[in-house]
Amino acid sequence: MDLPTDLLPYPLPPWRHRFRTLSVFCEVDEAALAPRVPAPLELNSNIVQVTVMHFESTVPDRPYYDSAVIAQVRLGDEIGGHWIHAFTSTDQVLAGTRELWGYNMKLADIELHVDQERIWGSTTRLGRRVIELDMSSTGKEFDVPDMFPRLFLKAIPHTERPEAVTREVVMMVADTDVTQTIWGEADVKFEESVHDPVHRLNPKRILGASYIAGDQVLNWGRIVG
Repeated sequence: MDLPTDLLPYPLPPWRHRFRTLSVFCEVDEAALAPRVPAPLELNSNIVQVTVMHFESTVPDRPYYDSAVIAQVRLGDEIGGHWIHAFTSTDQVLAGTRELWGYNMKLADIELHVDQERIWGSTTRLGRRVIELDMSSTGKEFDVPDMFPRLFLKAIPHTERPEAVTREVVMMVADTDVTQTIWGEADVKFEESVHDPVHRLNPKRILGASYIAGDQVLNWGRIVG
């Protein structure tokens, strides 16, 4: 049976938007990071991308913000980015990303600001500023791990007992056209929160930061495991 699209709380893919993304790349403790990657995915790097994003979207029809800590993972020969902590600003995106691709999102208040020499953003949930990024432009480029395509574990809980009815690894490939890139250095802060323990990652080293803008299409996913 086809999905009743007129009743769904989100649009079906492809999703289309103009995006702006502030990212800080950090080296974190592998012992703290690895347990946050669900099997059968495996951690591939202890460098994570901490990001705040704004989407001026046409699909969905409401613009939205996302924020995440993204780890590079692998499944066999496939390597991609898995969102180990994920936040969004609208119920539309919360439901759609979880049901379509397997994102594990939470609602939060997210901000992203762009000035001539400074770009900054934050993610606040339940009274805690769980992510705070502050970048200054230097123009100094650096190597970063590739976080695309996205790899997610889409798990549907059982109704009667604490286990999953189905568990699928979903790959989502985004068609991205980058029109602006700024390189810089940044500060990152994680406020302690029992509900969102991002702070336990405790970055050991900051590689640098980037700000990119462009156009992107989020396509249907593909089951790869």
